[in-house]
Amino acid sequence: MKKEHHHEDLKTLHPMRSFGVVSGITNQVRVTRLEDRLNPAVPFPHKHNFYHLVFITKGSGWHEIDFKRHAVKSGAMFFMMPAQVHSWAMSKDTCGIVVEFENLSMFSGDESFVLTEALRPAASYLSLTGEKKASMSGLYQTMLEEYEAEFRDFEILLRLNLAQLIILFSRFLKSTPVKVSRISKFRDEFNELIEKNYKTHHNVEFYAKAMGVATKSLTAKVNRNLGKNVREIIQDRCILESKRLLAYSDLSVSEIALELGFEDPNYFTRFFKLKTKTNPGKFRQKVRHIC
Repeated sequence: MKKEHHHEDLKTLHPMRSFGVVSGITNQVRVTRLEDRLNPAVPFPHKHNFYHLVFITKGSGWHEIDFKRHAVKSGAMFFMMPAQVHSWAMSKDTCGIVVEFENLSMFSGDESFVLTEALRPAASYLSLTGEKKASMSGLYQTMLEEYEAEFRDFEILLRLNLAQLIILFSRFLKSTPVKVSRISKFRDEFNELIEKNYKTHHNVEFYAKAMGVATKSLTAKVNRNLGKNVREIIQDRCILESKRLLAYSDLSVSEIALELGFEDPNYFTRFFKLKTKTNPGKFRQKVRHIC
């Protein structure tokens, strides 16, 4: 079946209410059965303005997040950050549990800081077996039961369960414990600045000025703490967004270039080819053929 591509749909960060009525008192955490969400109210592909966690208990198929396709199977766990583009195709017998939340404002300052740091996975996918699978499955099931029953103070328990879920996911994903430090605050500020301005500002000097430091100082700090140079991070973000628009929108290459702040479409094409080893048109043909 040919997939329709709509630019406006891709630009929209869909809120939780787009996917159905959110029950509960504070609406901070939503827990639903995956079998009720196999055909979402918002057509694929789409992106959310909230965190989206899925645990598979049974089934098959695939789940694609930002052009990385993962197998759907028992014990698979997916973790989507806000603004990531995703789609899936799962067998009719697929079962699981979905946990969603908009932000960590429900937690206190120190707790929020620790959980924010834990929400920095190096990947969006885990395949769990044995005790890890059992412990995660039990935690998801507990959250679902609390959410559906709505007993007194159930949302307090949901917050506690959510904190446990995030920390366990981080532990299972990473071989070494996460160390909380001042680096985290710097990384948060820098990444937020990139996210807000990558379409309009591609020069390092802008980001250095915005963060109140010299260009050389920012370059050294980013290299030391993030393992990449500033220009590379800006370019990588532009490339990711250009891939999303090429794959899921009907914008022309020239329109995508302008959307991302490139005044010369030919320069954008050369830039894209340099970073991806293919030109935008061929990338669009390839990814749509796969989809």
